[in-house]
Amino acid sequence: MPSPSLRRLRRLTWLAALSLPPVFAIGPSHVVPNADQDSGTQHLPYRPGELIVKYRTSGKPGAAAAAASTLKATHGLSSKEAWFDGRYERLALPAAVDVPGAIAMLSSDARVEFAEPNFLRRRHAAFPNDPLFPTQWGLRNTGQANFAAGGPAGTPGADLNVGNAWDATGSGAADRAGRGRVTIAIIDDAFQTDHPDLAANMVPGYDFVDDDADPRPTSTSEGHGTAVAGAAAAVGNNGRGVAGAAWNERIMPLRFGFDVASQLRAFDYARRNGAQVINASYGGPGYSRSEVDAIAELDAAGILFVTSAGNQDSNLDFSGATYPANYRVPNVVAVAATNRQDGIASFSTYGPVTVPLAAPGLQIVTTALDGGYTTDGINGTSFSAPYVSGIAALIRDYFPAASVRDVKARLINAGQAGLDPAKPAAARTASGRLDAARALNLASGPALVIKPVQTGSYDLRYDSGTQTVPVYEPVVVEDGGNGRLDPGESATLRISLENLWQAATGVRATLSADVEGLVTAGSVDFGTLASGGSQTGRFAVQVPATLSGYRQIAFTLAISADGGYRATRQFRLEFGRLLAGQTVSQTIGNGLYDEFHTWVFEAASLPAGRNRLRIQSSGSNDIDIFVRYAQPAQYSVDLDADVDLSEGDPEPFYFVNVPDAQRGDRSRDGNETVQIDNPQVGSYYVTVVNYDRTPGATYTLRADLENTLLGPDDGGGAVGPALLALLLGVGLGRRLLARRRGLPGSAKA
Repeated sequence: MPSPSLRRLRRLTWLAALSLPPVFAIGPSHVVPNADQDSGTQHLPYRPGELIVKYRTSGKPGAAAAAASTLKATHGLSSKEAWFDGRYERLALPAAVDVPGAIAMLSSDARVEFAEPNFLRRRHAAFPNDPLFPTQWGLRNTGQANFAAGGPAGTPGADLNVGNAWDATGSGAADRAGRGRVTIAIIDDAFQTDHPDLAANMVPGYDFVDDDADPRPTSTSEGHGTAVAGAAAAVGNNGRGVAGAAWNERIMPLRFGFDVASQLRAFDYARRNGAQVINASYGGPGYSRSEVDAIAELDAAGILFVTSAGNQDSNLDFSGATYPANYRVPNVVAVAATNRQDGIASFSTYGPVTVPLAAPGLQIVTTALDGGYTTDGINGTSFSAPYVSGIAALIRDYFPAASVRDVKARLINAGQAGLDPAKPAAARTASGRLDAARALNLASGPALVIKPVQTGSYDLRYDSGTQTVPVYEPVVVEDGGNGRLDPGESATLRISLENLWQAATGVRATLSADVEGLVTAGSVDFGTLASGGSQTGRFAVQVPATLSGYRQIAFTLAISADGGYRATRQFRLEFGRLLAGQTVSQTIGNGLYDEFHTWVFEAASLPAGRNRLRIQSSGSNDIDIFVRYAQPAQYSVDLDADVDLSEGDPEPFYFVNVPDAQRGDRSRDGNETVQIDNPQVGSYYVTVVNYDRTPGATYTLRADLENTLLGPDDGGGAVGPALLALLLGVGLGRRLLARRRGLPGSAKA
């Protein structure tokens, strides 16, 4: 077990998007304009594959043309264009020749006065005079040093590219930093409304805790809202403190009590008082029908709803019980956090299908109470969301006719895969890290994304009644069995594409996977997708029979449409087969995104008599397990919460959001047991949690079925796990009775 101090250091954030009073954490960074995107590279200062030549001429008419003609014929070059009577020419190079090689070749040619690259030029970028702006790496990353001793420095360009967004004309002036025409309603704990860097942008708000018009803090612990407001819309270029993503847009401060009732009052206030964007940097595990319906009301009113994805270090596509980020309402934009190296931050919740995009959220410098600033940095998706809210406000300001779908589509189409190929934010979100300049400069067109599919629901029972919760999957595995990919299996993946923006024709998609030997069918035609429309395609896959252990299979969907539209979307499917009487050993915690493993155990038939399913884990670190019939458990876990239960600290935020899920005994080691009497025919899903996030931890997992054919009074004897595994062997393949999704309390097809 790591020491408490090491665990605290490794756990870079405790500023969560939670339905708990927010807590601050410390963290830092900076940004240069991104390299020219037309060049297809992030590094070359010139366009590859071409150069500019000036010819030597005698001044005679046609001399330049003659020199150019013979030169191109000699070296296999082709012309793109010429100027000044043919004396200057832009030449295209053969595929086998690079720019330095071509220049070396032409420099010795007597017909050439000089040859040089077609150097890139970029527009001037507007950067404010706020003294702390150089530390705001999320807005301008120049590779600043990490605030934490020994932490890695930033990657230049791994930022929101706001300098080019704020400067629309390339003059170096901030002519697109906001005109004060859009209001961002920020729902949070409290706000220092007279903060020198916020006051000029504040509009009247409300306190739904004390029921008055003053949403200011009542204690020093209520600093979250002030920090969020600064990230979204601190006044820029005023020679003071920091700049927000939108310098001059309006902030509506709404203090609420971190419950759904006061939140609904805040929603209604924002709707009635002209808010066009709502920022919700909070969340919790309870699915609320009133909350999701109210967000739909906001959608109908034309209000974009930006929310933090959460800080649970889990994949929201799989089983994340995190709301409002996981509500399937068109105006919801959940935002993950990136770090200063352009990867998804270690604490951030993510989801290649569920989470549309990411924004900087680690070591953020912003406004703080008492007129101060978080100069040591602050962490959490709580600060990624307001960055996106600020950019969304700029879009609504400069495109006033844009609908909610238009704004969301611009944000998604402006996502960048990331500067570091080893840490692509697009592999963990639908589109990647937001590029503000692209969002504001894009021409309208299609915006195609994978649409999660509702596969059923379950009834969550409270003391006061029952709530029906829908269950979604990123894609549906059609295999006539357990709905999971298994060794040697032929299956079909049902994928739904949704178009968020302009109509698309000739839509086609090609699927590939990162597992050697896994075969996917070719391309699938989706036809025409109208704005707001969706279509479903089916892709055949063949899983290698030799595939074993647990893994997340990463699939890539390359999408094209008429008119040159191209997009790449990704999703992941879990693979892990657990057989009766066999022990599997697996490593967990490899890398930043490997803290939850879900295996599936099938019982295709059961012998007569009393049966018992026993699932056991073992491990040297703190491993927990959840078990649920028919569907994976819906969970929300605050990993490695910094508490000491032996000293009376409250139990960490730890929630399994299903009525029939069972969990281990929550021992502080990895030895846990879940016992299910009278199990049903069907699939049991076993989720293993690396609770203390020990890197590279190893655990074992075993499922045993125990049976008593006759009762003790009848002289019967027990059938052990090995014999029962043999009895079940005939049916332990991919078959699963059709009733698996139709039982009371389970997901329903």
